Amino acid sequence: MRQRTLSLYFLRRYLVSFVSTLIAVYALTYLIDMIEVSRRGSSAQIDFSTIATISALRVPAFIEQAFPFIILFSSIFTLVSLNRKMELVVARAAGVSVWQILAPFMAGSILIGALAVFAYNPVASLARAKSADIETSIGGVTVAPNARAPWLRQTGNGVESIIGGRSVSDGGAVMGGVTAFILNTDGIVSERIDAAQARLVDSTWRIENPTITRIGFPPERRDAVSIPTTLLPEYIEQRLADPEAISIWGLWSKIGVARALGYNADAFSMRLQTLIARPALFVAMTLLAGTVAVRYARTGQSGGLIVSGVAAGFVLYVITFLAQALGSNAVIPTVVAAWFPVVAAGLFGTTILLHQEDG
Repeated sequence: MRQRTLSLYFLRRYLVSFVSTLIAVYALTYLIDMIEVSRRGSSAQIDFSTIATISALRVPAFIEQAFPFIILFSSIFTLVSLNRKMELVVARAAGVSVWQILAPFMAGSILIGALAVFAYNPVASLARAKSADIETSIGGVTVAPNARAPWLRQTGNGVESIIGGRSVSDGGAVMGGVTAFILNTDGIVSERIDAAQARLVDSTWRIENPTITRIGFPPERRDAVSIPTTLLPEYIEQRLADPEAISIWGLWSKIGVARALGYNADAFSMRLQTLIARPALFVAMTLLAGTVAVRYARTGQSGGLIVSGVAAGFVLYVITFLAQALGSNAVIPTVVAAWFPVVAAGLFGTTILLHQEDG
């Protein structure tokens, strides 16, 4: 009963620390992103409410990428706080092992990881899609100036063209900040089309209010122009879809469609395996925090321990990022790329804790 009470106390302290850190990181990220969106959208004179909405919808996806560090910081801060109040010292003197101390933290990490994957991820993906819709509707001006969707070369009704955009929404059927090149029979560009938005309707890219530029003629504004295409909507969606913007519930179908079309599904599979491994990654981050924060340290030594824990978490994050890049490009199997860094970090943390506990 006493151990259960102590575990619940540690779990509550950890969850409170996690929520506090999450709110602080969200507020800081929201402020920074709103300033950046405001700077990029200043030329289009976007009103403040639109900027605030775009940032509010973008931030959840950024926070999702920061979750491992939030878990790491929360674990370290909670353990350091318990150490400073001598609570861990008393617990250890009463015969509580390091594993009994960390068990509530690991249970909390698994709980947070499950919620992050199956609840938070779909909400963040939906918010990101809504943000893309808004950005596309204003011509993609809030996207980085050098950001473009992959160029698509297409042919329809004897017209050969290349089209690309700064932002993509609606499953690849709508592009913002559009640029298209019409090629003549010799494969040479005959005219350039620039517009705020293009929509794929009935095997045709419908472009409203474009600016047409041809060699030897001044730019010409038109009400609308259509570019025929034979590309299937399913192919366009797979070609342009960002795996990071698809929720875990939608990745299964994306992988199936991509493979049915003969398209490389490794990026989608890598994203799926990464999400499945996320609770285990959170546990690994907790173990890393335990290696530097469970043992008692004087006030002057806490800073060095925190820096050591953050450095270890950063190294794990970099290794995870590199593994994901290799898995997405089919260099190594996606399952190995997703789980190897997690297992390695877990074994490393467990080994260090065993050494500290038993010598």
